[in-house]
Amino acid sequence: MLSESNSGRQIQSVARAVKILEHLAASGNEDSLSNISRAIGLSKSTTHSLISTLEQLGYVHQDQSTGRYSLGMKLFELGQVVYSSMDIRRLTIPHLRKLVEKYGETAHIAVLSKGEVIYIDKVDSPHSIRIASQIGGRNPAYCTGVGKVLLAWLSDTELEKVMAGRVLHKFTSNTITSYEQLKQHLLEIRQCGYALDKEEFEIGLTCVAAPIKNHRGLVIAAFSISGPTMRMNEKLNMIIRDVVEMSRTISAEFGCKE
Repeated sequence: MLSESNSGRQIQSVARAVKILEHLAASGNEDSLSNISRAIGLSKSTTHSLISTLEQLGYVHQDQSTGRYSLGMKLFELGQVVYSSMDIRRLTIPHLRKLVEKYGETAHIAVLSKGEVIYIDKVDSPHSIRIASQIGGRNPAYCTGVGKVLLAWLSDTELEKVMAGRVLHKFTSNTITSYEQLKQHLLEIRQCGYALDKEEFEIGLTCVAAPIKNHRGLVIAAFSISGPTMRMNEKLNMIIRDVVEMSRTISAEFGCKE
């Protein structure tokens, strides 16, 4: 059922679930089902159904000894991503604007999530013909520039965990579909400091990407510049040089000493 509000439409079950989370956050401690249902104005059976779903997803934790509920670690994980991405975007976007001004192509910042990349910010190309993308959008990591960068700096164990059970779907004739070949390619990316996606995910699209490292030398995000292959090819060597140099500059702002 949908209900109308001044800010637009709300899905009732989602709004109720958020109320539970907000109540647990405000209480600061574990709380019983009875107290939660009373606080949000719902029956115990409805509240229990909602909490059970939130618990299954990791957003709520139940203490088995007391039966009481508290916020789950999933919220902490999401909060860390949001906090980190705010800092990454603030420091990185000014550099990407310069890159876009110089080359006229679209630039992205992305992070890794379960074998996919999430685009957390972008600076659009001024051209009418440009890459179509959305902030918050997802793409496979193994065949995109930013994705390959983020995979390249994982340990072997981390990479195996991320890629476990994942089929390397062939999007174009250039897509890497062998896990062993991908591992070798990622090693080369780590050695040269950047990744090149030449129509691996989409015909007609070329991308150059590089890592953003923190004070411990860990890769916390990746950035890229992408555009139509014909335009990118005209200045590809210069773009690669500038992207690698910008990677060092941005990483230094995060305290990286490499």
